[in-house]
Amino acid sequence: METPAPPPSPPAVPATALSVLAGDPNGDGNQDGAALSEARFNVDMGGMAVTTSGDVVIADTGNHRIRKLSATQDQISTLAGGGGPAPEVGVNFADGNGPDARFRRPMAVAVDGAGNTYVADTGNNLVRKISAAGKVTTLAGKPGVCGNQDGPTGIATLCNPSSIAVDKAGNVFVAQGNSAANAIRKITAAGEVSTLVSKASLYATARPGPWGPTYYYDPVLLGTDSTGTLYAADPNDHVIRKYTADGQATLVSGNATQSNEGDSDGTASAAQFRTFRAMAFDAADRLHVLGPDNTGYPTIRRIASDGAVTTLFRAKSCTTQTGLAVGAPGTLCTAAQLAVKASGEFLVTEYGYHDGSYRYAQLRSYTPQGTSTMVAGRPSAEGSEDGQGSSARFDRPGALAFNPSGSLYVRDNGNMWTRDKGNNTIRTVQADGLVRTLGKPGGHCTAVTGMASEFLALSGPTSGYLRYNGGPLATDSAGNLYTVHETLVLKMRNCEVTLLADLTSLLTTSTYIFMGNNASGIAADSKGNVYVSTLKGAIFKIDTNGALTLFAGTVATIGHVDGQGAAAQFAAPGYMTIDAADNLYVVDGLSAVNVKVGPTIRKITPAGMVSTLAGNPNTAAGYADGPAATAQFTVGSTSSGETASLAVDSKGNVYVTDPVNSVIRKIAPDGQVSTLVGQLWKNGFAAGDLPGIINRPAGIAVRNSMMYISMPNAVVQVQLP
Repeated sequence: METPAPPPSPPAVPATALSVLAGDPNGDGNQDGAALSEARFNVDMGGMAVTTSGDVVIADTGNHRIRKLSATQDQISTLAGGGGPAPEVGVNFADGNGPDARFRRPMAVAVDGAGNTYVADTGNNLVRKISAAGKVTTLAGKPGVCGNQDGPTGIATLCNPSSIAVDKAGNVFVAQGNSAANAIRKITAAGEVSTLVSKASLYATARPGPWGPTYYYDPVLLGTDSTGTLYAADPNDHVIRKYTADGQATLVSGNATQSNEGDSDGTASAAQFRTFRAMAFDAADRLHVLGPDNTGYPTIRRIASDGAVTTLFRAKSCTTQTGLAVGAPGTLCTAAQLAVKASGEFLVTEYGYHDGSYRYAQLRSYTPQGTSTMVAGRPSAEGSEDGQGSSARFDRPGALAFNPSGSLYVRDNGNMWTRDKGNNTIRTVQADGLVRTLGKPGGHCTAVTGMASEFLALSGPTSGYLRYNGGPLATDSAGNLYTVHETLVLKMRNCEVTLLADLTSLLTTSTYIFMGNNASGIAADSKGNVYVSTLKGAIFKIDTNGALTLFAGTVATIGHVDGQGAAAQFAAPGYMTIDAADNLYVVDGLSAVNVKVGPTIRKITPAGMVSTLAGNPNTAAGYADGPAATAQFTVGSTSSGETASLAVDSKGNVYVTDPVNSVIRKIAPDGQVSTLVGQLWKNGFAAGDLPGIINRPAGIAVRNSMMYISMPNAVVQVQLP
């Protein structure tokens, strides 16, 4: 089967190179390539299925695409799906060939003997079919419509199909769940939908809540054996059943009684299960399930034809963090999906979990005795260790700024949403890649005094869910370092931090606006004046005497208007940078989803005249190179808190990071917008000639002919043309 061609990539820029300066850029992504060395996955991966040729088809849920591991386990490719990130609401749907198709959070796949793949396209409420040639069609359901209507294609509806199986006759089965029941739907090869089982479970699952438990019928997990018999692992009743062609159930293993949870092996009637994460048959029709034991740590168990259960192996060396099992790769502690290869080995997805968030996804192969090897997806190496080059460790580094002495300041954030986790500090990186931490022995500023905790900590811990811009950084010609913390503007001089300004009273107004009282960007000009942008639409100036004045925009007046000073309007401006002539450049449009103002890059002269450098405020966030007025930008994501940063070089080129599309955009002095680094809709890391591949670029800085970019969990460098 031929792999569909990927979307066109930007042309390579000759005689330039992308390389790592410090840290380790491995982690999550959607990068295809050699399994061990290049392939990356999103940390949110769905089910897997093994084809008759030995390929493994994978539902890459978070990347909204279907991936394939070759039978030789040496190559990862994209079978179908492409385009940019799915919108935060609505459908992400298109039929078509390979990369032209669109999915939304596909959670499960199944394959038939003819090489067709069936997809539970959960977020679109559809079941899709991918032919052996890579053509995607819709088998059943209506895009974006959640329902339970039976009938032919065009009439029938599905609701959040989450598990899928196919029998020898081409009938497809999908599982659904809600607060009232969990149906199993049947779809014929012609697309006719019926309800095979209206309620697969006897008992609902209790979910704890602040006002007591709520009850929900979780969807069952589905699979078929070589004869086409349908099986279901029931996470509500904690049993395994099989079904006849007319939907009659027979108990295979476990007892469907209340309070029957456990992890006991034994005969069919004595066996106990907790919940199930995955189920799969091997070539000998033996059923296997992945699920937690009584400690919450995963096990792989085998169910014989008579229903007897044997635990093959359990996770080892696990600990619990924020209620979840965690452990090193190869311990099975974070296993989430399961397939059985033709060899009898188990293919398992595992996640790297650290300080409150998932960091990478890995495919690992386990023998029936529990010995594992890595198949694809290199683990990230986040941390806080200082050191030289690749031996140093970062934890989601963000904003960058140059010290006049030549070292690079790096805001080392950690997890955006878990404010008591992560590094919450500022690091320095020398030109040779040597990394040190502010306030630690052996580095610049062995101790930070004054308002050190506010200066080093992330900005925005109480600003609601729109926690943009984790601590922007700026320096002046005297070597002072500036940042913001909520409404506070802070200055570090000779390792002592003082309060430069407090914007609280200026940002607190009776006019309601959904954005928090956050300072969001900072820059310093050649004269020592400091400029601060705020999410509420105003940009302030602090002169060398400490006087604070409104420079451009108006507090709580949101829109897009060019003009002088207070007459201008912004839509939640963010990071800033400044050129040699003291012109200020601002990322604008962080609130594009809410106020319908498209992302733009704004320019402000030293006299306060605001203009639009590039982007169209009347166009939604997106991606389009070309003339300034028609170019489109994506400057942030409310789900991750990552936003665009800016840098400008001595030739007047302005560079914009796009953490959503994983590219670096360039705005030339003539207004032409192009993509310099990264490939649209690909994220991971590939060094060498540009464009390369990068992953969620955050901070950016330029000095002479070198560009520096922060990304998880490294600082990389680009030799500019």
